[in-house]
Amino acid sequence: MTDMRIDKNAPPKVVVPTPVNDTMRRLQIGIAGVLTVLLLVGMAGLIGDRARENVESGAATAAEVKMPGDEAKTGGAPLEELGVQPVSPSSKDENAETPVKVPQAAPSAATVPDLEPDPELQRARKTNP
Repeated sequence: MTDMRIDKNAPPKVVVPTPVNDTMRRLQIGIAGVLTVLLLVGMAGLIGDRARENVESGAATAAEVKMPGDEAKTGGAPLEELGVQPVSPSSKDENAETPVKVPQAAPSAATVPDLEPDPELQRARKTNP
């Protein structure tokens, strides 16, 4: 290991105090951070209060609960209750399925030479069983 020698005659290291501007800057950043957190917490509280108010008002307006077996109380047109327009018979005819013929190319007799099997390879396979 290296020898660490303490020189008793060496002057002590002087700690330089941080400048006032640096301290003020750190203080400003800290205060801004605390205010930002307080703002976010306040906004979250407001949003929570509004959500609770909406739930309470929604529960008061939805006093009538419809059960699955209570269809007799409702009208005879459930789609109209949902706002769906009924389909007229004439529009069904307009949208009737029409046969569509897709033109297809005639099969070609020409073959691509690169895709044909190599005759020499076939001969080699036949000779080497």
